[in-house]
Amino acid sequence: MPTVALVAPELFPVPPIRGGAAETIIDRVAAHLRRWRPIVISPSDPDLPDHEAQGGVEYFRIPLSGWRRWLYRRYRQHFPVYERGIAKILERVQPQVIQVYNRPLLALSLKKYAPHIPVILRMGNLSRILGKRERPAPGTVIPVDGFVAVSRYVLEREQRRLSLGAVPRWVIYNGVDPQTFVPRWADESLARSCRSAYGLNREPTVVYVGKIRESKGVGLLVEAMFRVWQTMPEAVLVLAGGTEFGRGRTDRITPFYKVLQEKVAKAPGRVILTGFIPPAQINRAYLLGDIFVGPSQNEEGLGMVFLEASACGLPIISTRMGGIPEVVHEGLNGLLLERKDDAGELAEKILLLLRNEPFRRQLAHQAREWVCRNFGWDKIAREQEHVFDAVTGHAAKGL
Repeated sequence: MPTVALVAPELFPVPPIRGGAAETIIDRVAAHLRRWRPIVISPSDPDLPDHEAQGGVEYFRIPLSGWRRWLYRRYRQHFPVYERGIAKILERVQPQVIQVYNRPLLALSLKKYAPHIPVILRMGNLSRILGKRERPAPGTVIPVDGFVAVSRYVLEREQRRLSLGAVPRWVIYNGVDPQTFVPRWADESLARSCRSAYGLNREPTVVYVGKIRESKGVGLLVEAMFRVWQTMPEAVLVLAGGTEFGRGRTDRITPFYKVLQEKVAKAPGRVILTGFIPPAQINRAYLLGDIFVGPSQNEEGLGMVFLEASACGLPIISTRMGGIPEVVHEGLNGLLLERKDDAGELAEKILLLLRNEPFRRQLAHQAREWVCRNFGWDKIAREQEHVFDAVTGHAAKGL
């Protein structure tokens, strides 16, 4: 069986015990590969061993904490400890292909360390939003053997921005586990238990899941809810998530969070701030809501929360930013704002869904059926294996 090395960014370990979208995707794809043996490479974590095998997946974790991480993130060109650690593992396991997640410069480095192994770059977002030390300089050639984008939106923009050459390109969306992310009607006992844990009974509830950041539209959502409360004072807003990912950072008090706390203090009993929820428990956050609202103000690649909300049978309200319209379809699984920053329009759509139970149920069942049919991890893993097949075959013909 051929071997593929799945290489995570330098931030968080896999499995994603500290959070992280790329880390979650790597973990789920690795678990569902059938024809390729996965080797997962990520940074180390105090709560995980540096090397282990679980469920047919072999994990290598490179020591990268404290001063090592600080030096690497600031002076990686002089202190490439992560690249060197990966290179040693590649020399040991000799994979047939390498897939690097969200790090063009890391893909470039690994191509130099292991020029005989095909390298695929998978981007889950735009390279321009990366930190300045992770962004390729304009005109930098990234000589990979294949390019995978999380959405058509990312593919169209990155193939112009990155100097990839004439390499094969694919769009592979994020996935979701329909057995983990279930709707309230499938497990009413669990849903009641989750809601009662936060003091919720039958109140109409809006839920947001994700980082508590202004760029995610959290401030806009709170502003819209104040308008909702003028006509539906019994409604509740649940903001599920922390301000950051990573060990010791999940509930860091940011300037935006301080402002948010001051705002929600003016609506006592109407806003629930859950704090960071571990990835293994995040499915329960969706059971708290009647609808999901994620009014992102950024051009996102494709947030996993929209697929998770759909799997949980929650109608979605979001914006037309980035790749979001590729997975949130008007009248199928949600509603899209015409103006991304219009709190009045957002409030109107929230009230429409909360008041119109037949329409809400229709969207809920359509969402669940659609996401189960198109975005299960088995399907995503088969598409990924097709890419591995194509790139290794392409590389062999070119020799």
